[in-house]
Amino acid sequence: MKIYKYIGVALMVLSLGACKTDDLERDIDALKDRVTAMEAKVDRLNESMNMIRVALDGNKTIQCYTENEDGSYTLTLSDGNTITLTQGEIGATDVYQEVSISTDGNWVIGGVETEHRAVAVDGVPGVTPQFRLTMESEGKYYWEVSYDGELTWEEVKSQQGTRVYASASGSSSVAGPIASAVPNATGDKFEITLTGSGTKYEIPIVSGLACAITEPALEDGFWIVPTTNTGATTPIDLKGEAVLISAPEGWTVTASIDNSNPTTLSVTPPNQDGAEGIITLQVNKGVYWAIDQIKVRSKKVITSWYQEFLAGAEIVVNDVTIKKGSADDKVLINKEEVDLKVSLISDDNAEIAEDGLYFIGAGLNVTYKNSQNKNKVLINDSPTGEKPVVTCTNTITLNGTSLICKNVALKLNENATYRFLTINTNNAPYVAFDGCNLEVPSTATQNAFCYASTAVAINSFTLHKSKIKIDKSTEYNIISVGKDNFVNFNSISVENTIFYGNNASTFKLFGVNNGNTTNAGIGSLVLRNTTFLNMHYAGYGIVNGDISTMIVKNNIIYADNNNNVTVFRKRGNSSASLQATDGEVADNIGYIIGDFYLNLWQGDTPPLENAEKIQKLDASPFESLDKSTGTYVLKPEYQGYGATIE
Repeated sequence: MKIYKYIGVALMVLSLGACKTDDLERDIDALKDRVTAMEAKVDRLNESMNMIRVALDGNKTIQCYTENEDGSYTLTLSDGNTITLTQGEIGATDVYQEVSISTDGNWVIGGVETEHRAVAVDGVPGVTPQFRLTMESEGKYYWEVSYDGELTWEEVKSQQGTRVYASASGSSSVAGPIASAVPNATGDKFEITLTGSGTKYEIPIVSGLACAITEPALEDGFWIVPTTNTGATTPIDLKGEAVLISAPEGWTVTASIDNSNPTTLSVTPPNQDGAEGIITLQVNKGVYWAIDQIKVRSKKVITSWYQEFLAGAEIVVNDVTIKKGSADDKVLINKEEVDLKVSLISDDNAEIAEDGLYFIGAGLNVTYKNSQNKNKVLINDSPTGEKPVVTCTNTITLNGTSLICKNVALKLNENATYRFLTINTNNAPYVAFDGCNLEVPSTATQNAFCYASTAVAINSFTLHKSKIKIDKSTEYNIISVGKDNFVNFNSISVENTIFYGNNASTFKLFGVNNGNTTNAGIGSLVLRNTTFLNMHYAGYGIVNGDISTMIVKNNIIYADNNNNVTVFRKRGNSSASLQATDGEVADNIGYIIGDFYLNLWQGDTPPLENAEKIQKLDASPFESLDKSTGTYVLKPEYQGYGATIE
């Protein structure tokens, strides 16, 4: 209840008063008493509303009850819940609004008919209002009501449309929504009479009849059940003579009665994602029935991408979709069918000798030898398993073909004299890394991950949810464009990615040779939620080249290796500021050690009219940081910046 947040304030105000200690203690005790009285009043009211719901639904019985010293009753329902019921007076109050049900079946609060149903209609159950008190000022409280399970609240209004206030003090006593609640003369029913209408409901008292589903953790009100052979289980308490089970189509549900012990509800959903419905259990004893139900939703659990592929499912790798083609060795890449061998690798130390679509078992070590100019697709067969390690023994060459990798780790041999990737004479449609680890050893001799030769480009280069470790301390570029190359990348997207390594101060994400005077650059650049740990190139920029559209948001630049840092720089040797035509540059933060500058762009003119400068922090944004593994924990105030790779 909101009331709690104000208690400390009220106590503090009293403590500041210039009164004697005894007076202060009496005032504090009085305040506590008022708060306790109001809490009790709200609890009684809400318990009454819950009991009315039971009476209206008619799907529960009472297992047993006890009468308390204050005249209230504690009822144990067939679903295992207990309700303490106070009949008649709800408690001392100055103003309280009557609760009743209209002839149309809607709730009436204080004489004002609401649009909320009290009784079910056309299979849609009614709602149960819940009340609370909120403080307007010291000693002055008003009523609020929720019709959606306390997700949202609204003020209770009088017939005149004004707010309804309440107080814990006063001499008047107002009847609650239940005028009387007593067992009948024969003791086999509990009689509930409503205050407003005088309507009487009878709830059977049936010992040994129970139907209670112990709710597991819910998500949006649903029990999420995985689509595995074992499904899921939850405890239940079923007591009676027989159980009837109602389940959505395609769901397998089992439950049994044990009159001495709780049992288990077992649920297996259909093999599809997002199948929803309601499971209902009904238990009888003689002519009486007890009912409980739970909403369920299936969640597709994928254990093998290879099996999913064979079954016709789409596999998404950033902006690329992969699907089975019209024949065994045909694959649809973004709906374009290509000839491509499809294989599952399940043995360690296997060698890939030709291009194709490979599903690789989790945690395996394989060797990739590039031999063709076909598409190259490497996918971890397990969606959740350890990444397989793919060692490239020579450069991967693309000639009008694509490289697509999902949840794999790629590395070079020690002392490698070749780069990871070379784009030859024809444009590469897609280069995509999703959830990958890429590793460049300190002994590698090449200075680029990807090199684009004359007059070629990549249509789409995406690097998402990945970690790139660069131990090479001399210059290293992710994408390198030579001096005389007319090279244009249509789209580059780097998101939720971490660059880290051995204090590389000569690093570029996209680098154009200083002597390049041609139109070399990027059509659309997205750099978002990415973290650079000691990865920069002093005044030369992490990215340089011509850029048309740029989205640069929520990135972290970190440098503790005593260097100046510039992120964007115009291509070539030009000292002019980089200019873009459209996009957004905002919400980027950085931290560097020492008296060095940290600039998001070179020159005085921002790349876009409303571009925001990088926020230079006075202290590290990390609570903890391990630069050797590229792992960190952000301080709470910087959540939402940089990569969050699980």
